[in-house]
Amino acid sequence: MFVAQRIFVLMFLAFVCAQCSAAQPSKSASAASETFDALVDVGGRRLHLSCAGKNLEGRPTVILESGFGSPASVWNRVQPEVSKFTRVCSYDRAGLGTSEPVGAPRTIVALTEDLHALLQKAKVPAPYVLVGHSLGGMLARVYASYYPSEVVGMVFVDSPHEDENDRGLALLPPETLKEMLRTAKPEDIRVAGPESVDTCSIRPLLNALDWRGQIPLVVLTQGLPYRPEDYPVPSVAPKYYQLHLEMQKELVSRSTKGRQVIASKSGHFIHQDEPELVIEAIRQVVEESKRGRANSK
Repeated sequence: MFVAQRIFVLMFLAFVCAQCSAAQPSKSASAASETFDALVDVGGRRLHLSCAGKNLEGRPTVILESGFGSPASVWNRVQPEVSKFTRVCSYDRAGLGTSEPVGAPRTIVALTEDLHALLQKAKVPAPYVLVGHSLGGMLARVYASYYPSEVVGMVFVDSPHEDENDRGLALLPPETLKEMLRTAKPEDIRVAGPESVDTCSIRPLLNALDWRGQIPLVVLTQGLPYRPEDYPVPSVAPKYYQLHLEMQKELVSRSTKGRQVIASKSGHFIHQDEPELVIEAIRQVVEESKRGRANSK
């Protein structure tokens, strides 16, 4: 990725990251039990997994995938409600919450393999409905590309399109972009945070995989316009937001059963601002995937 692109990625991630309290796991006998909260060994290191609710016949398990830098506890207004109608699990990626860290930057394929290993080791059976916020939505698309038979539905919670960063750079005035490049320092183009994610690999991989499907998909989109004060060039904030809306519509088209919901009262963290919208979207996808599986028998 060029220096300018790295600068934009840094700006984007700094805007969407939130500081959340780490979840504190307690031991439980088995991930198959109604409540499970523990560290699970995925091959020499442990990831924190929290599951609740019953495995009801014909219903998929919901997997909650957090955004960049967010631990599982960010779903605290969603997971308890979802557990009332189906099995639901959240987890901390390596370096977040109480999960053990890793050293070198890791691709989103490595993150996806972590999730797959975690679900296998903890014996959380497929099929899954993947719910991804921000970066988590990108990870959901990678997972569905690698393990399509395991995924029967998805919900994207204001997850950006893989081309959004590059197209956003084109909105900056040329002189501003030149000045940003001229004054850039090495530390300005490193994405700081508790988890080591190789942001350079995201766009080319997602473009190469180009996930498409015929499964229920709900794209939840931030309804509040971007704030000018959050951008180095305040005047381009409305253009960035319009670009985001356009790219969200493209994500909806990725599935023949895709639809969009605008969260009119929400910023980027819809699951915190309007958790009821996320809960209802999950409920609809779970029910639709259940009917689809029944009809296919």
